[in-house]
Amino acid sequence: MEKVNFAIYARESTSDTNKAPPIKKQIEIGKRWGREKGYNLVLVFSDNGYSGGDWNRPDWNRAVREARGNHFKILWTWDQDRLARDTEQFLWFYRHLSQQNVKVFSETEGEINMDTTGERLKHTSLAMAAETFRLITADKVKKAYESKKKIAEEKNERVKWGRKPGKYNVGKMIELRKQGYGYKAIARMVGDCSYQTVRRILQNTPLNSTSEKEDNTGTTE
Repeated sequence: MEKVNFAIYARESTSDTNKAPPIKKQIEIGKRWGREKGYNLVLVFSDNGYSGGDWNRPDWNRAVREARGNHFKILWTWDQDRLARDTEQFLWFYRHLSQQNVKVFSETEGEINMDTTGERLKHTSLAMAAETFRLITADKVKKAYESKKKIAEEKNERVKWGRKPGKYNVGKMIELRKQGYGYKAIARMVGDCSYQTVRRILQNTPLNSTSEKEDNTGTTE
């Protein structure tokens, strides 16, 4: 009997690290779930550093394209808000996969099925709740920034904002860029890093920089 092909979608953003395991852990759990079911893993989609309300997530959109190509019949994710934190966005994504007869499962909720009125109400409500939480969080961040900016201006100082410096494999990024790889490809090869972060680092790091070891880790903002 031929095994059913399945894919994994994982997402991690800087603002919701308490809502889901790290992206590597999500993928590990998804792989274990597939093995226990006897499914065949064919694709892993991951968007690191992206908000669930972002329509331009590279692998999120690639999952829809691959579904249209009939490459998998089941998509596993950690929970529904990994897919979307916007009601319209969730419905759009689910509809496109459903049209290709792709079933969606999550670790926390089981099958995400909207065939019945009750299930549709449940999952639409979850999407609305996730969207509301995202908008409230964004509003809080905006107000916090404005407050910090005002204080900095009163002291005639530069406002300090954003994520704390992180440790990334800058040496490897530089070598891969010299070899002609694009930002998205480098992010996939380095891991634990979004392509926006790769782009920001490389745009501020001369390509003639060298490291003593290929796995040298640099600290960047």
